[in-house]
This record gives sequence, C-alpha cells and structure tokens, in this order.
Amino acid sequence: MPLTQLNFIPGIDTENTQTGAEGRWTNCDKVRFRKNLPQKIGGWTKFSLAYYVGVGRALFSWFSLDESRYQALGTNRKVYVYRSGTNADVTPLRQSNSLVNVFTTLNTSANITVNHTAHGAAEGDFITVSNTSTANVGGIANTSIDAEYQIVSVTNDNQYVITSNETASSNVTTFANCDIAYQIPVGPAVQTFGFGWGTGTWNALAWNQPRTTSNVTIDMKQWSINNWGEDLILTQKNSGTYLWDESLGMNNNRATIIANAPTTSILSVVSTETRHLILMGTETTIGDDTTQDKMFIRFSDQEDFNSFAPNTTNSAGSQRIAGGSEIRCAKPAKGAILIWTDTTMHSMSFIGPPFIFGFRQLGNDCGSVGLNAAIVVDDIAYWMSDGQFFRYAGAVQEIPCSVLNHVFDDINKTQYQQVYAAQNSNFSEIIWYYCSANSDVNDKYVIYNYLENTWYFGTMDRTTYIDNGVEQNPLASEYLANSTIDTITQINGLTKGRSLIYRHESGVDADGSALPAFIESGDGDIADGETFSFINKVIPDFQNMEGNAIITLSTRDYPNDTRATGEAITVNNSTRFYNTRTRGRQSSLKIENDGLGDNWRFGTIRINIRPDGKR
Repeated sequence: MPLTQLNFIPGIDTENTQTGAEGRWTNCDKVRFRKNLPQKIGGWTKFSLAYYVGVGRALFSWFSLDESRYQALGTNRKVYVYRSGTNADVTPLRQSNSLVNVFTTLNTSANITVNHTAHGAAEGDFITVSNTSTANVGGIANTSIDAEYQIVSVTNDNQYVITSNETASSNVTTFANCDIAYQIPVGPAVQTFGFGWGTGTWNALAWNQPRTTSNVTIDMKQWSINNWGEDLILTQKNSGTYLWDESLGMNNNRATIIANAPTTSILSVVSTETRHLILMGTETTIGDDTTQDKMFIRFSDQEDFNSFAPNTTNSAGSQRIAGGSEIRCAKPAKGAILIWTDTTMHSMSFIGPPFIFGFRQLGNDCGSVGLNAAIVVDDIAYWMSDGQFFRYAGAVQEIPCSVLNHVFDDINKTQYQQVYAAQNSNFSEIIWYYCSANSDVNDKYVIYNYLENTWYFGTMDRTTYIDNGVEQNPLASEYLANSTIDTITQINGLTKGRSLIYRHESGVDADGSALPAFIESGDGDIADGETFSFINKVIPDFQNMEGNAIITLSTRDYPNDTRATGEAITVNNSTRFYNTRTRGRQSSLKIENDGLGDNWRFGTIRINIRPDGKR
C-alpha cells in the first residue's frame, strides 16, 4: 500500500468527541502552535536568585531616565524593587513609634512580648525594631533585638509576640526603649469567605450560632503598579496609593503614601497621554474610607498626582459610572482607558474642559473576572469573563474558543481574582493563568494565538507574567507555598511561602530540570471505522529537534472503549522510520518528550496503513 500522510488542523479542539475530532489535536501540555505546526514551548531560568516573601500579585518593568532597567513585584505581604542584581524591600510603612519599656522576656524562650498600647497590628504583619536602648534585653544582645520581625501572635490590643534568633537567659518585664516601624498590613493570599456572626441574613441559623457558610467574600491582597516617569505608583486594592521615588536610590527607600490622594481605591491607572493619575472604585469624599463607592472614579490634576480636589484652575475631577456593581479592571489603550465592571465594559476618553474626560458604555454581559484578567495588545483588548472570552476592537465580540468547556468546566470560580492575563508577543499569544477546580493557586493556563486564531492549554504554576520589552525575555513569578529559604533580608519568625521570578523563553528546560511536553490527536479511522486498520511502518517528520521525542500510536475498536496504548518509540534526528504492528478500528497519535535538553517541532507523519478486515 502507498504511504498515507496524516495532516492535522492547528490548535486544540476539546469541544468535539474523540471520534468527532478526527484530523484534530485534542490534548496537550507545554506545546504551542507556530505557523500551524505544534512545537514544545521555550524553557525558563531564574531571573534573580532572590526569594521574595508572599505570593506575587503584580509584576512590572520600566526604564529610569538614565535607562536603568527596573522590575517591581507586589505580593500579598510586601513590595520589592529590583535593579541590576540588587533587590530592595520597599514595602510602605503605616506608622513609626518611639516607645519606652517595650519588651518582656521569659527565661529560656526566644519569644519576646512587645508592649505597645493600641498597636493596631495583626498576626503575620511585619515590623522593624531599631535603636534598642540597652546592651541586652533578658540576655539577648541589642544588636540581635534590632532586626525585622514577622509578628507571631497578637495577645491583645496592647501586646503582641515576636521571635528572636536568640534565647533569653532571664525574665524581664517592660524593659528597654526602642523605635518600631510598622509595615502596612499583610493581606490574604487567596480569596476567602467570611464566616461567623454578622455574615448573611440575621437569625438564619439557631440563636447564638455563627455561620459556617457564607457569600461574603474577603478579597485577596492585590496591587496595581504603574510608572510615573521614572517613579512608581502603587495602589493596594481597597486601600491606599503610594509613590516610590527612584531618585532616592535603592537603600532605605520605601514607598510612601500620596498624601492628598483618596485613602481607599480598587485600582489605579496612569493616563500617559494626558498625565493624569486615575483612581477607580474610590472615595466620594477624599480621606474618608467609609465613602468608598466601587463604581466611582477620581482623576488627578494634569501633571500632578497629588492633587485630586477639583477647582476652577485644575483638571481634577470625578465620575460615577453605571452598569454593574464594582469596577474590576482597567487598562490604558490608544486614546482611552478601558474599564471593566463585573458585568459591563466602558471607555474613558480625554475631551478637555470643562468635563476633562468623557465616559461611554461599550458592552453588557461582558465583565472581567478580576483585576488582571484583561490585556490590551496592539489596541485590541482581550479578556476573560465568566464563562467566555471577549475582545474589543471597536466593538465587543465573543472570541470563538475551541477549548471553552475544557477551561470553564475546570476552573475555580471562587479564585477568579487570581486570573492573570499576559502577552507573549514573540509568539502572538495571549495567556491566561488560572486556578483549576481543585486548586487555590494558579496551576493551569490557556493560550489564544491571535495571529493564527488557535487555542491551546497546559499546566504551569505562575501568578504573574510580563512580556519582553524592558527585558529581552518575558518574566513570570511562581509561588512556592512550602518554601522557607532565606529571603533578601533576614526576618525573624518568618513563616513559609516564597516567590521566585523566572526568565521565560530561555533554553528548553525548566530551570535545569527536564521540561516534559506532549500533544495528542483525536481518533482517526478507515471508511468511518467500518474496517480495522493495520499500521506497520511510521516515517516521522520533525524540525529543530534536539535530544529525543517519543511517538505512540494508540487504538480502540469503539468510541467508548479504553484506548490500547501501543509501543512508545523514541526517535531522534537519525531516525528514518520505524516498524510497528498496530491494529484497530480507530487510532490516535501522541508526540511527547521527557528528557533534559529535549526540543522538537512536529511537521507531519507518514504511515503505511491498510484495511485489515471487519472483525
């Protein structure tokens, strides 16, 4: 029999059955399509050797005026800035105090009670102790006392406990003076629910019984990060807005509150074209966080991010938009700021005095699932909504998606806030990282190739991602929930949980380990499965192959049968063909690798196949 060439439609199709997907790819991991052919994705290496405290929630790159490259990482616990191999903790402070008779120690214990009336701290918050007035406290040297701590527990409104790296040798009570700087509170790593009293309908359960279920959500801590020239503007979701001044250098330079800005906002955006700082989901009365309106927008005076009070001589102002219950996402685009609520999409465009900005609703039933679920590429917006993907290029459109059910049947909707959209421009890809149904941390991704109009997916633990531009490669963060590795600064009592930043599309391996990848086809047959087929020769066709690839032909007689996995054949650049004895009514193809240094791009495959009877 003459050889038969097997051709497959590019992209992954999970909307059909395995039989209905004949001539299509149906499953993959760590594989992309480029010029219609599947290939293993690029690998990654560590961008920085540093480990950062907390879950990365915002990653941002920018240039200073002297063309220094900067990166900022906002986590649920801290904020960091990186430049040329140097890391700095720039987490803002909420207050600093000079205190007297601060410490209480217990003999043989490393725990120290800090006495501070109305301290306002919570378990897990970070403090820095300095200028301890005596040579030792309960036998612990002041050089050891002067350090950064994570608060172990809170005793009451006036006391909390920290852990020293030394053990006390005596009992002391209210001993020594010092300075204590309190960092802004840490926040939840994931979206959680509020239980207990005060959640939901009054008296829904038996009297004096707290609720164990709830629809009241507690947002995880997130950041929106923008540059104002060479400086950095950071807004903590449902909290304050801060400035990091690049000119003050990397040492002992923390972000500071923007004094005249609203104290509580959902997010911030910088209009680079008009030089306005825009705060969304913010206060109707500046400085009064009880007036936060999640559909209310304020914008600063032009060229002045510290001036939000409107008057006749400036361009500051405000606007409440309608449609939806809260602003969830906003992204700058050419000539406008695009805004998403939970159900609608709007534009905010500069029109000049007296109104400064004009607002227009662009669509209904097309809201964003989270703060980072949308991205703008070449003035086209792409985003994930609840159960659907959309784009905006002059009009809101659903994006036909061949893997739609695969994604939304296996996504943790209670963790929608973690969805992170990104661009990989070198491969024309929009990526959404998300939590699978049984995970509370991002562990999967789905990709839309907007140039080739194809979809594919896989597994990967990434909480943030930014495209190349400032750096030559994309950067992304991974959260290591159980990591206790030392961070850039020594922190006493630090609990587990660290983040790493990787340089993506770097090599072909996963930071020195093998990067397994695979792609698998739907079932094919002869004469619609009326007869059995027999395959006895396979001629593979690969491009850019390094190391090995593995080819497996699997068969079954009927669609509901379990596939019989055939022999897995390892091939490389010297493999001309191989012989096999594969028989069944339906057959499928799988290409994969599992070795260090493996890389491949699959072209096609030719097989010697013939009918082999009806039984």
